[in-house]
Amino acid sequence: MKIPEPRKLNSGSYFIQLRLNGVSVPVTASTAKECKQQAALIKAEYQAGKRKVSKEDLTPGQMIENFIAKYERVLSPATIRTYDKARRLRFKNYMDKPYKDIKDWQAMINDELKIVSNKTVRTNWGAVTTALSDIGYSIPKVKFEPLKENDLSFLEPEEIPLFLKAAEGDSAEIEMLLELHSLRISEALYVVRHDMIDLKHNVINVRGAIVQDKDNKFVEKGTTKTSASARTIPIMIPRLADLLKEYQNSGKPIPIHAENTILSHVHKTCARAGVTDVTNHGLRRTFASLGYSLGLSELSMQQMGGWDDPGTMHKIYIKLAARDKKRAENAMTDFYRDKSSDARLADALSKLSDLLKEYADLSPLEPLRQQLSAIENANKNAN
Repeated sequence: MKIPEPRKLNSGSYFIQLRLNGVSVPVTASTAKECKQQAALIKAEYQAGKRKVSKEDLTPGQMIENFIAKYERVLSPATIRTYDKARRLRFKNYMDKPYKDIKDWQAMINDELKIVSNKTVRTNWGAVTTALSDIGYSIPKVKFEPLKENDLSFLEPEEIPLFLKAAEGDSAEIEMLLELHSLRISEALYVVRHDMIDLKHNVINVRGAIVQDKDNKFVEKGTTKTSASARTIPIMIPRLADLLKEYQNSGKPIPIHAENTILSHVHKTCARAGVTDVTNHGLRRTFASLGYSLGLSELSMQQMGGWDDPGTMHKIYIKLAARDKKRAENAMTDFYRDKSSDARLADALSKLSDLLKEYADLSPLEPLRQQLSAIENANKNAN
């Protein structure tokens, strides 16, 4: 069997897919020469009977490598990044074990749960099971703890001005302001790099995305996450337009930052402002929560925010409605629990007195002042 010529992957590595005994054996190396040498050695060992090759001899790590190389041209850079991290960093005691030697898949899960979160293990287990399934294995049955309810933290309307003030002058301010306009990080980076903000018409055109690959390099995608994500949004925060005009006049490019860098800036800005600590996605949710507070419909916010699934917006709105309902119930309970009728009357009279003092120059209110004075004197005499 002739050794195939190595194929250069988008990552820069070289790849050969050997077929031995009907099994795909992936070979990757940093150079074409090294890749071909490794493939020739594997082939020679197989022909000499020193290497047995069957599906069961492949390791989960090899299966993932094979999957990435096989579908690299159609997988998104973000997906490749996730699968590559799973192969390199997770399930270290099992990634290089032959499939046939892994007898307890639940132990593989349990060991990893001692190191990282339930959600992280689930995500990386998905890379393993996808690779297993691709070569014809059934998915091992394992159990996880139920995922905790997704964090739906966001800034309250009264917190937004404080956050905006604290963000002024931050190197990631433009990206944070774009997130408050509903943009995902990937969309914000694309908008900034390609100057997709039309200051003449005061709109933001969302038409693509920039994500990071497994080597942390920025990779452009000429399309948005879904068809609904391609949208045009009016610039609603004046500060954003002012900043963009400054860059436009200076001729300097707007810097863009990695997702984790922006996240760090968001956390620091929340701390400076003394507001709820949110994430990048929390700023996007702030856009939705503000729409709810202003009485905008779910459909309007779904379209403006580029949510493809109406259930996403509905879930956010239901959460907010439930929160507001609970606040109303608590307020009414507190009203009756904490105040006697006399105390409530005293509060009402005090507020009325303050209001009459504020409008002391309005003569039509004089009869009301006299009545209030009489009530106050009566209360004093009674006490």
